[in-house]
Amino acid sequence: MRNREARNLGPEWYDDEKFWSLYAPYIFGPDRWAAAPGEVDGMVSLLSLSEGSRVLDACCGVGRHSVELARRGCRVTGVDLNRDYLEAAAGTAEAEGVSVEFIPMNILDLTVEDSFDAAINVYTSFGYFASPADDRALLRKLHASLRPGGRLLVETMGKENLARDFVESEWYEKDDVFILAEYEILEDFGRLRNRWIIVEKERTHDYTFSHRLYSAGELKTLFTDAGFTEVRAYGSFDGAPYDHRARVLVVVGTKPGLAG
Repeated sequence: MRNREARNLGPEWYDDEKFWSLYAPYIFGPDRWAAAPGEVDGMVSLLSLSEGSRVLDACCGVGRHSVELARRGCRVTGVDLNRDYLEAAAGTAEAEGVSVEFIPMNILDLTVEDSFDAAINVYTSFGYFASPADDRALLRKLHASLRPGGRLLVETMGKENLARDFVESEWYEKDDVFILAEYEILEDFGRLRNRWIIVEKERTHDYTFSHRLYSAGELKTLFTDAGFTEVRAYGSFDGAPYDHRARVLVVVGTKPGLAG
């Protein structure tokens, strides 16, 4: 008989290390790693990065972008709650011969100010908190962490993308493991409920969680309210327009003042 574990992770689901460890092979597979260099190409352009730029990778996960940015000569600090992910990220950095500072921390506890030339928050790592006030607080924290003239880039799945491509369920098979995902729109398109089920030979893992959704206009308004100027939305890391063909939602804003 197959054992079954079913859990509704609740409002602080992002702090559940078992969940992240279990699903890591499926959300950070080879295709995700292969995409990182091209994504960083776009970040370098949109954020005007150069060798020696100080970059904060907020919610850095396993360090795909942190390590790639360090390869380009950036001085990178990666922050994440998950210590296992940070340990893996540090191992990757060491294997690649680059130096990255990795810090285990809830990004809302960030206290550094006027320190970074740029900050990134990518791979739909925005909107995790139970309260929308915490989303606004995060943007203010990231704004404070930047030097005058510094830029923030947030990449997520916009409401417009989701409405166009929405499916109620999808599944695939990987190495004799079946992965099923079910989705439900909640709160008048304000949140997305996710149910991820992994069916192994002897055990089934069934986890449910949700995160907040933003349209391009809503996220740009949050940037402006946090103090950013020159706020622009794009449909990809390479700066494509945010229109009906957009793959993701990328928003970039600048902290007012002179760079340097």
